[in-house]
Amino acid sequence: MSSDQQAGSSSPSRPRILVGVDGSDDAMRAVMYALGTAERTGHDIWLVHAVDDGVLTSGWGVVYDPTILSSVGEEALAVAKLFLSDNGFPPERVRAEVLMGHPTAVLADLSEHAELCVVGRRAAGGLDRMFIGSTSLSLGASAHCPVVVISAASTPGRTGAHKRIAVAVTAPDKAKRQVEWALGEARDRQCALVVAHVITPAPTGLFAAFKAAPTPESVARARAAFRVMLEELRRKYPDVEIEGEILEGMPIEELVDQTGKIDLLVLGIHPHPVTGVSFGGPLRGILAHSLCPVCLIR
Repeated sequence: MSSDQQAGSSSPSRPRILVGVDGSDDAMRAVMYALGTAERTGHDIWLVHAVDDGVLTSGWGVVYDPTILSSVGEEALAVAKLFLSDNGFPPERVRAEVLMGHPTAVLADLSEHAELCVVGRRAAGGLDRMFIGSTSLSLGASAHCPVVVISAASTPGRTGAHKRIAVAVTAPDKAKRQVEWALGEARDRQCALVVAHVITPAPTGLFAAFKAAPTPESVARARAAFRVMLEELRRKYPDVEIEGEILEGMPIEELVDQTGKIDLLVLGIHPHPVTGVSFGGPLRGILAHSLCPVCLIR
């Protein structure tokens, strides 16, 4: 559709941070987060507005002019670029594009050429919270790079005050990628990393409707494996302050409670053996209630 002249070639000299922009407050919060990251890392910023071709024709047979929708995207990008410029970010390090396609598919495709993707998450209450996170999870499951999801309502200002980020670990053999990324992020931010493991009650009873408390033996095994993992990480990354926390309860409650004390929560999205990806209620619930940005890594 359109592209800045300053975008340059498809192979930039600096790595990029890809940002989904749609004109919303949450998207602008994503731009702010990308700005802070780019200032710290030296990355360029890549602003993208996707015109959803699925809404060009309404259920009543009304066909929308894509040029009008494109102009709306150009306005949103202009506001984002002005924000970056007003905050001292060099214009020559900003690329802005309006592209046709479903936003999730567009960003997932472009993420192959980015180090990080940042998107906003709209705030909601009541029953709406049950449906939050589907788009973010789909992007996190299909993107080629980590995806940070942030809300203007829960995180209106810059992050970093707590000087702690956390990574949730279900099992050491399934957490290597997100743990290593979180360690690199903690090193770059010069902050502590909290490695958190939640021991979840096992489902019992008819249709697994009830939760049984973990046995002392299972808790002891989990703690022992966790200690071994922490010792290995501390030996491998002596320059990072690594804390370990074993939590007992439901993942949503325990991890959401942690988000009020950290600057970023890193979560893994693990493939499902049948469907290919497992979204699950816990991930969606954490996204809906988190008080800090959430990074999704597959």
